[in-house]
Amino acid sequence: MKAICIAPKFNSGAKHDATGAFQPEARAFVKRWGGTLLLVDNLAGKAAMRRAVLEAVGADPPDVLALFCHGWNTGIQFGFGLRDVPALAELFRRNDHDPVIAIYGCLTGGSAGPGGDGGFADVLRDALCAVGQVQCQVDAHTTAGHATRNPYVRRFEGGGVASGGVGGYYLVTPRSAKWQRWVRALQGDLRLRFPLMSAMEIHAELEGA
Repeated sequence: MKAICIAPKFNSGAKHDATGAFQPEARAFVKRWGGTLLLVDNLAGKAAMRRAVLEAVGADPPDVLALFCHGWNTGIQFGFGLRDVPALAELFRRNDHDPVIAIYGCLTGGSAGPGGDGGFADVLRDALCAVGQVQCQVDAHTTAGHATRNPYVRRFEGGGVASGGVGGYYLVTPRSAKWQRWVRALQGDLRLRFPLMSAMEIHAELEGA
């Protein structure tokens, strides 16, 4: 399995977001799964950040792309807005493996549409399907919270169709019977493992716990 993890190089002002959260968690992901870590100069302009990401991913498209950064319904910290998504998806056109993209960034799995339809993660899933990756998977947070321990995670799957889909689904439904187990489990290494697990495997592990 080839994995690329991307995190910002510098903190935002007086915050310790890069060195205190994004970089340590990205390194933990690489330690768990292998792969490479790219630190993007987040003091550069949006175009420069996008170019750095596209060049790194395009040089050897990974099976798993993990993005550790700030996010919004309409974009991520590395300079990608909704209109920039097709360029990122295009890099995965010829992948032999179904791509998995884990966005460890706030709000990217949400929007006003049903199941986050029209948000960044949803649009990315649709763009991947449009280039032939109809069994892709994009995981993203729907709320603001810790980079990896935020339990509000939606999964957007290709579903085998070129048109993509309408929104995604919560890996664990908020306030459901397994919710507190999920919250606790994300304090451990499940936070790094769930993107490579099916929803059934996640729920089986929570039931076992």
